[in-house]
Amino acid sequence: MKKYHEAIHMNKLFLTATHKDKVDKWYRLQEVENTDYISDHTVVRMRLEVTEVNEIRGVMSLACLVCLRRRLYLLPLITTIWIIMSLFVSYGIAVGYGHTEPDFPYISHTAIEAPERCVFGQLVNIGAVMLVMNVLVRYLFLKEIFKHKKMQNVQQWQNGNIAGVVIGVLSALGMSMVANFQTEVQRGPHYAGAGLAFVMGTSYTWLQTHITWRLRREGLGNKFLAAVRFVNCFLLTCFLIIFTISKTYYKIKEYRGEGTKYDTLRGVYLTSTISEWLVAGSILAYTLSFTWDFRSIVLESPKVKLNFQQLENGNNNNRASAEMESRQRGTTPV
Repeated sequence: MKKYHEAIHMNKLFLTATHKDKVDKWYRLQEVENTDYISDHTVVRMRLEVTEVNEIRGVMSLACLVCLRRRLYLLPLITTIWIIMSLFVSYGIAVGYGHTEPDFPYISHTAIEAPERCVFGQLVNIGAVMLVMNVLVRYLFLKEIFKHKKMQNVQQWQNGNIAGVVIGVLSALGMSMVANFQTEVQRGPHYAGAGLAFVMGTSYTWLQTHITWRLRREGLGNKFLAAVRFVNCFLLTCFLIIFTISKTYYKIKEYRGEGTKYDTLRGVYLTSTISEWLVAGSILAYTLSFTWDFRSIVLESPKVKLNFQQLENGNNNNRASAEMESRQRGTTPV
């Protein structure tokens, strides 16, 4: 019995608070059933089994980088505030230095010159990563629903969910490209990034709205939220169409020398710039709507599991190599 209690004490030191309740219960059962024949090997094996049950997948660990865990509903809010702050900070710096006009410039025109372009690039890149986190968490949210609810054509649902991840990540990538390739010096990558950010962003919102309405028919979700998302998508699409037409018309007229943004083309120019800001705001508003869904999600902290056998073998191999080299040199290894 003394050896048994010593083994219990030594192995409990390696258990986390999450595992203690499960293992203590197991200990009590073993005391009742077979207190005289439990071995150290069995205790160690039980400890390893409990550890493996609570392992976390890599995607979950990525989402845990925001350190929100049980308050994951704050992620869309923080993301929206961060990106809005990024846009207006660079706008304020650009206007302060006289690098752009104060009344509704294009978003990209607030980040052409230094130092605002440096600030804009750094902040928007972080915002793009946060958007990817929202996309991944939304994917995991829908995946759990499809997994635990008996739904028809579940594979079709899951394929749509995967497509949403791809489209959402491409939209965030485009946002990062817009921040890193200035419009005046690298127009090609900049416009390609803008296309990804706006077109893929709009496509992502429509896909998620479609899934939201389908889930509503299955008795899941909120009807009011589904309606709000649909209205948001509709307005976003209208803003994007207006922006595309007015931007194209303005650029053609300016190229032909038929006016500038300060005279005859002023109205078209403002229509184009204001609609661009509204497109960006609508995408952020849609991201903010994920707050409702993320209230029901709880993420665990990431864990690291080491393969000590491989680690020790690597150290032994390094030591053997050092000894072989020292023999060849005729010296004594340290």
